[in-house]
Amino acid sequence: MKQIQILYQNIDDFRSRIREIRKQYAGKTGMMQFFYEKSREKELDGIIAVMEEEYPECRYFGASSNANIAEGTFSENSILAVCTVFEDPGTRIKVLQYEFTDDTEEQVCDELLHELSRCPWVKGIEMLLTIRDMSLTNFCDRLSNMDVRIRVFGGCALNPEIDTANVSVFADEEGIMSHGVVFVLLGGPEFHIETVYVHGWRPLGRQVYVTRAEGNRLYELGGKPAYETYYRYLQIENDENFYANTLEFPIASMRNGVNILRVPSKCLPDGSIIMSSDMITGSKAQLSYGDPQSIMKNILDEASKLADFVPEGILLFNCASRRSFWGSEDADKELRPFQALACTGGFYTGGEFHRMEKSLNQHNVTLVIVGMREGKPGKSKKDQLSVFDRYFHRQVSMVRRLATFIDASTRELDESNRKLETMNALLKRKAITDELTDVYNRREIQSRIIRETESGGSFSLIMLDLDFFKNVNDTYGHEEGDRVLSQFAKIMKRAAEQAGFLPAIGRWGGEEFMILLTASDAGDAYDLAEKIRISFSETVFPVSGAHTVSCGVTVFRHGESADSACSRVDKALYSSKNKGRNRTTII
Repeated sequence: MKQIQILYQNIDDFRSRIREIRKQYAGKTGMMQFFYEKSREKELDGIIAVMEEEYPECRYFGASSNANIAEGTFSENSILAVCTVFEDPGTRIKVLQYEFTDDTEEQVCDELLHELSRCPWVKGIEMLLTIRDMSLTNFCDRLSNMDVRIRVFGGCALNPEIDTANVSVFADEEGIMSHGVVFVLLGGPEFHIETVYVHGWRPLGRQVYVTRAEGNRLYELGGKPAYETYYRYLQIENDENFYANTLEFPIASMRNGVNILRVPSKCLPDGSIIMSSDMITGSKAQLSYGDPQSIMKNILDEASKLADFVPEGILLFNCASRRSFWGSEDADKELRPFQALACTGGFYTGGEFHRMEKSLNQHNVTLVIVGMREGKPGKSKKDQLSVFDRYFHRQVSMVRRLATFIDASTRELDESNRKLETMNALLKRKAITDELTDVYNRREIQSRIIRETESGGSFSLIMLDLDFFKNVNDTYGHEEGDRVLSQFAKIMKRAAEQAGFLPAIGRWGGEEFMILLTASDAGDAYDLAEKIRISFSETVFPVSGAHTVSCGVTVFRHGESADSACSRVDKALYSSKNKGRNRTTII
């Protein structure tokens, strides 16, 4: 496989270069992709005419760009032609082009998936598409259903003004489209492809939830207007410099297990922010920051992985926001390591696509790197990266040190808050719980009965008293008495759980207990009381043996007071006592 790049000068020079390529690689499968700035789109007519005349068997396609990447070097105001020649006869290419709008999106996905069902040889798919104001969440989700072995990558057409409206894509069959998508299917027995991605931005501060978002409009973070996050923590004003000032601090959120970046492009008067792509309500989000040394460390890590693959050609799909971050003079810094591995070309996009495992994701502020080769790998070129490694790994920047400090401080604060919340929960529980039996104390169960009375709901009360309990303390000691009370509380909880109830159980005093059973009638309460009574009577304690309990049941009567209901269930209990104990009475 060979990759040849042409920076377009004029039509005659282009024609000469195409003739040379065709002559040198006669009979080989080829593809030519063009990345062009929108202002030079008219020159495509002449370029296409040359392709048809001089190299008709070569498939060609392309997209408008913010700027280009030629042989690992930043290039603006240019037309770049990246010609890939496949030398193995088994390598195959198929180019598909569709109109792409909100109305056609589902049909496009279905047609591509149908085409893939007929092309089992496909190993990779390049996508070039226009997005305008489209949400691509469903598009990515649908295409995630393809064979998990297929690598998917690509970029959104753009222009130098970072405007996704005035853009285009094209291919040899349908021509130039302002609303279109081009799919390039690649594969074959000896064709191999490796894709990686890197953004290098690091998390900063605490995570918050996206509490309201519609498409790419972010309304709220953590229940507050999205703009407050940028003003409160970074003092970024809502003015003409908002985009430039937030560029170093995109918002990171998790999608499909992948950390996705979104760049604020504009802040509206209501505090909502127009983001570079969709935000998902309910997802966790976090500010992130761009630091050149951290970014380059990630770049070199991914380049090192790709070096072991030993590519024969590399394509880059780089976000226009990264160009703005680096500036035109330093943009080459993150490109050169890949050129050291193989001939590297690509363009600056309005959104980058990368499939990781099964999920296809739309990224921003991200560099997607695609390595291709035919046949077995040659010798790794990892040693070619050592010059970059030595240069960028010597020092840790002040920004990175500060961010590390903030992250560590945030984690410590979060841990302290968690401990404080746990302590408060324990103190609150201790204030309302009987220490021995771990059920509510008298004050809490009484308070709950009063609230139920005031709400006017229907509920039942069960009052229970252990029979002859004084004899247990007198004969076997208070330690055994405590053991019996504690076990009785567990029996009440277990019986209620088995019966499907979630009652409030409280220790009324001494060996007396009260159960509040909401949304229940006398039959429900009687059945639960009997389950408890029978289970307790069948429990044999090693020291004191078996015991019994007497129960009273009543149902709240609308209009009466809590005291009245409690007095009546007390009468029901003592009726059971007077009738010989170990029984349940309803009044």
